[in-house]
Amino acid sequence: QTGPVGMGHAVLHVDNMDKMLPFYRDILDFNLSDYGLAPVPLYFFHVNQRHHSFALVGSGKVGFHHFMVEYQNLDDVGQGFDLAQLDPGRVAYTIGRHTNDYMTSFYAHSPSGFFVENGWGGRMIDPQTWEPHETSVGPSFWGHERLYLPEQERSAFRDMRLKNAAEGRRTPPMIDCPWLYHELQRR
Repeated sequence: QTGPVGMGHAVLHVDNMDKMLPFYRDILDFNLSDYGLAPVPLYFFHVNQRHHSFALVGSGKVGFHHFMVEYQNLDDVGQGFDLAQLDPGRVAYTIGRHTNDYMTSFYAHSPSGFFVENGWGGRMIDPQTWEPHETSVGPSFWGHERLYLPEQERSAFRDMRLKNAAEGRRTPPMIDCPWLYHELQRR
């Protein structure tokens, strides 16, 4: 889904969040969308209506974590996931849905050593009225099992997803009907 909001987003590993935040926020004028502090610090920034076009993950590393390409059709993501599974070890994160931008996606290992997120259905915001906030519900409503992590590290993310399910957390419905959208917004 390119056009005025670009192809997706990019995420960098950082080892010193306090050093990196002022550069992107104050010098480049990226606007904070939201952030989470557990299980690792994550800061998401927008530069247009896309929920985030850039993010920093406090992994203790330095380098490129992933970039995301948003597709026009959910079937493209699902079919890409099927193809990626044919190559053993290619899938890094299983298909899942993010809590902040509502993206349904999976991540693949690239030959260059970083991840490529293949997604659909990303959230759009109004940059003029958006209020940055902390999120404490974890990165995903469901899925996104991090296959590359040892079990102990995977379990922290899994526990957050199971808690989201137990608490009934869901995304707002994806709708194409302007009248219905208006009616739902009024309630």
